[in-house]
Amino acid sequence: MLIWKIFGARLDGFSNDDHPMEAVPGDPSTLQLKGQPYVPSPQNRLRPDVGYTGGIMPSPEAGKSGKVAPLTDEDKRTLVRWIDLGCPIDLDYDPANPQERGYGWMLDDTRPTLTLTYPKAGVNPPLTRILVGMHDYYTGLDLASFQVVADFTLDGVKAGETLAPKFTAKTPGVWELRLANPLASLPQGKLKVEVRDRQGNTTRIERTFSVSAK
Repeated sequence: MLIWKIFGARLDGFSNDDHPMEAVPGDPSTLQLKGQPYVPSPQNRLRPDVGYTGGIMPSPEAGKSGKVAPLTDEDKRTLVRWIDLGCPIDLDYDPANPQERGYGWMLDDTRPTLTLTYPKAGVNPPLTRILVGMHDYYTGLDLASFQVVADFTLDGVKAGETLAPKFTAKTPGVWELRLANPLASLPQGKLKVEVRDRQGNTTRIERTFSVSAK
């Protein structure tokens, strides 16, 4: 209805005569079809509709008086896009402080993508590196939150301590730890990898694996 008034035309492909409508909006006793009184019945499949009452907003009179400037084509399309998006209203977002995203319409509710390529689950050959892929499309990764923790000593790092500082960026979205002392044998171990985005969404992986030279 709002867009019809803004463009000054009915835009749904129908005319007011295609369906019954109220001559007086809000009063069902004034239903009419093609100018004739209309009484709904189970046999009549025509369903009452809301008609276009004419006119455009802002009105030409308001424009002539200088009180309200006519909407530009871009103004009208902005309103259409806003409706297509679900009429979002973000009461948290402050354009002057875009880094403070709040929890309104601009909320990032998607967790980062996180993969652990090496080691694989199950039995692995001697381990020479740990390879991690991670990316976040919206607010971006909070790299300070990146953690890789083993439940065994690895490359001089004790169990329970993070290995993250030892990782280097290999290619965009890929981080690698080349082991100074390759792991030749491990009956069973567990790696915990996690990262969060700047909104605070966290993704975790727990990988149980073993290493055998055979």
